[in-house]
Amino acid sequence: MKQICIMIALVVGFMTSCKEDKKKAQEEAKRMFQIESVDENTGLQRMQVSKVNQDITCKGKKFQLLVERTPDENLPHVKSNMGLFVDNCIKVKITRENGTTLFEKTFTKKDFSAQLPVKYLSRSVLEGLVFDDVRTAENKEITLAASVSYPMTDLYIPFILVVSQDGKLSISKDEDMGEMTFLEETDDKK
Repeated sequence: MKQICIMIALVVGFMTSCKEDKKKAQEEAKRMFQIESVDENTGLQRMQVSKVNQDITCKGKKFQLLVERTPDENLPHVKSNMGLFVDNCIKVKITRENGTTLFEKTFTKKDFSAQLPVKYLSRSVLEGLVFDDVRTAENKEITLAASVSYPMTDLYIPFILVVSQDGKLSISKDEDMGEMTFLEETDDKK
């Protein structure tokens, strides 16, 4: 009888330990992929709100760049192998040194949809957008980098956004298509 009690205690201890390890792994994944919250009832996950205000320079001219990512409850939810997610919108505002606005737009995944595979579009989120100082210096145009990704993975499609000196926008896929090829192959197998 004593041995049975010890065995039961060991099994319960092992199960508790596994649950704690799984919980720790989930918490680490949330931090790494910037998950702000998970609704306990629905499992709906939201990325953190992110706001970056920075001074940038292009062709010797100074600008103020605001990039603000927020989960948008009005967008369709995204279901992937990693769960259910709220998609994001990203506001970009570029202001000239004199305070006038050069460019302002709120992006959603739809702005990139013409260049995304249909299967990928329904299972991905607009993850991020940042200033690309190297390309800005090379191209002499304000250049931003954006990514549309499978949530909580390293799989994404990179985009280049160029804002001209007169405020016109052009969007193209980044030329490094290694990730894209992998994603298209993965999509076809599902």
